[in-house]
Amino acid sequence: MQSPSLYLFLLVGISAVLAAPPETAKPKCPPSSIELHLLSNGKKYYFHRPLVDYGEAKGFCESNNMRLPIIETIDELDVVLARANTTIGVTWWMDASDVGQEPGQFRWANGQELPRNSSLWQENQPNSFGPGKKTCVFYSSFFGKHLYDTMCDDIYWAVCQANQGC
Repeated sequence: MQSPSLYLFLLVGISAVLAAPPETAKPKCPPSSIELHLLSNGKKYYFHRPLVDYGEAKGFCESNNMRLPIIETIDELDVVLARANTTIGVTWWMDASDVGQEPGQFRWANGQELPRNSSLWQENQPNSFGPGKKTCVFYSSFFGKHLYDTMCDDIYWAVCQANQGC
């Protein structure tokens, strides 16, 4: 017969394992060779130099554990544009499109809707969408410092946003 102390020992051990707090997952961060810029909105960005289409921009960011930015306010757009203005590019891909949606029904990559009447859009934008078109979103410091839509195979610069905690 097993001793009661052995059962107690096993019970305490199992309880300790089950009660242990889960380890906090560390965010996936870009390689150290990528120079991130901490902006006043508390987020870190990388401004990628070569001109690329939307798919290439998204692929580059994701392959380096980042993503194209999702902008929530005009203030946040201004912060990112201010830093973008210090680099070579004036037009930058954002992580929103109407791909897989009805034409003109824009969504951010996180699933949030980007309504056509949003104050983030430049006046008279969006205007490039239509049946059979794949339309993606970019922002510009040249045209008017707001969001615009264009064909996803156009080429602009990529700005990548690092995961929180990187």
